[in-house]
Amino acid sequence: ACIFNGEFESEQTGLRLHLNLNEEVIDIPGMSFLGATNGYLDGKTNNHVYGVWMLLKFELNEDGDKVKLRFSNDIGSDSQDVLLTRIDDNTLKYEAIGGNSIRKVEGGRKLVKIPSSMILKRKE
Repeated sequence: ACIFNGEFESEQTGLRLHLNLNEEVIDIPGMSFLGATNGYLDGKTNNHVYGVWMLLKFELNEDGDKVKLRFSNDIGSDSQDVLLTRIDDNTLKYEAIGGNSIRKVEGGRKLVKIPSSMILKRKE
């Protein structure tokens, strides 16, 4: 099994990552018309990332301890490359590559960029 498969969350930002790199079996909530995918990125309700980011493609390194992910937002206007690095079986380091397009709503109205680097923990 791929160590990147599962649901991961950042306590700091509320970002959630849903991944299955072995097969396209994940349905994006509210977007089932797209069919199953390898994953998506969203946020917890009370601290949410703006929109849903779909995984378009991914590239695992030879050692299997890093994966480069390419996401697009739900309206297709922005994309984001992310490097995930395995720290241990339940912990990943998230790093945005080439700038950060992913934003979250702050104070009910304002869109602010999320941190470009964070730690994600596997959810049970």
